[in-house]
Amino acid sequence: MSDIDFLARFAYSTGQDPVDYATENVIRAHIDAHLTPDSFPGDVNPATAALSRRILGDLMDAGWTPPEVTK
Repeated sequence: MSDIDFLARFAYSTGQDPVDYATENVIRAHIDAHLTPDSFPGDVNPATAALSRRILGDLMDAGWTPPEVTK
């Protein structure tokens, strides 16, 4: 897993699902930071949470696959 960053590698090694990690900690974080830069990191905006799932779904439809995680 050398091509995966430290935070993702740690999340996967502790059992977090790669799809959940991508939607919660990558896609949604970028959307929230773009739309409301003054918000507190970790605040959950239900609209952007749903949008991040839709974006990930589109990426998966386009052929992206989550990394394989060894447990």
